[in-house]
Amino acid sequence: MMWTIIPPEVVWEGVEERPKDLMELSWQGVQVLVEPMQFGQGRIVKILSTDPRDFLRPELAPGSVVDLLPNE
Repeated sequence: MMWTIIPPEVVWEGVEERPKDLMELSWQGVQVLVEPMQFGQGRIVKILSTDPRDFLRPELAPGSVVDLLPNE
């Protein structure tokens, strides 16, 4: 039983959606969780680093788009 003032349709919203395909990779020397997008790019979902300084780097902020293909 669940006791809440929030309507059930809000609580259970998205529960049946398929989870996103995520990749764990090292980007600029930092372990991140990335959601692949089109054209060899990915969106950072989560920083997996244990170094607090990595969380202050704006280029690693969740939602940032990064290139997944190596530059030639």
